[in-house]
Amino acid sequence: MNAKFKWMTLVSVVANPILLYLAYKLTHQTTKSSEPSEETEVLFFPDEGLQCPRLNTRRGCLDEKCRFKHTPQSLARLEEILKSATTSCDVCMFVIASQQLINILVELHQRGVKVRCIADNQDMDGVLHALRSNGIVVRFDKSDYLMHHKYVVIDSKMVLTGSYNFSRGGMGINRENIVKVHHPHIVMAYLDEFNEMWQLYGTEKFSYNFRKEMVYQGTG
Repeated sequence: MNAKFKWMTLVSVVANPILLYLAYKLTHQTTKSSEPSEETEVLFFPDEGLQCPRLNTRRGCLDEKCRFKHTPQSLARLEEILKSATTSCDVCMFVIASQQLINILVELHQRGVKVRCIADNQDMDGVLHALRSNGIVVRFDKSDYLMHHKYVVIDSKMVLTGSYNFSRGGMGINRENIVKVHHPHIVMAYLDEFNEMWQLYGTEKFSYNFRKEMVYQGTG
C-alpha cells in the first residue's frame, strides 16, 4: 500500500463520522424548527366549579373558607387565552350567547383588537344587541342550513376549536371540548374558511336559493 492510498484511507475514516454528524445536526435542526413553537392544549367542560380569582396571584388564596375551586378550571383558561389576543380575534360560533364571553370580546374591541364574529341566525337579535351595540361587526348565515362551526382564530396564529359553543350550556352543563392549535397550516385553513364566509355573509344576495345553487353546482 503506497503512501497516497494510506493518506486517502485515513482522511476517509476521519471525515465520514464528521459528515454523518453534520448531516444529523442539519436534519435535526430543520425538523425541530418546522414544529409549532407552542404546545397543543386541550380543555374539557363542564368545570368542577368557578376557579378562585386569586389562584394564580403571587400570594394565592389565603381564605380557608373560600367557596371557589383552587385547581385550574377550563373556563378560566379559555378566558385567559381569549384575552391574550393583541391584533385580531375572529369568532365563528353556532351560538354566541354567553354574556361572560361576550364581555371579553367587547373588552378586546375596546383595546383596539379587531374583532369579527360569525354566527348562525338562530339567535340573531340577542347577538346583534350585545355585540353590534358595542361596535363589533357580526355577520350571520342567512340560509336555511346551519352554520355549525365552533372555532376562534386569535392573531392569525392560534385556533381554538372543538364542540364548545359560547353558550350557557357550553360553560357549565354540557360535556364539551376545546383544542388549542398553533400549527401554521391548520391556522391558515381555518382563517381562509372564516374569510370566505365573511365575504359571503356580507352580501345581501346570500339567501337560501343562493346557497342551494352553490350546492347543486358542487361548490358548497
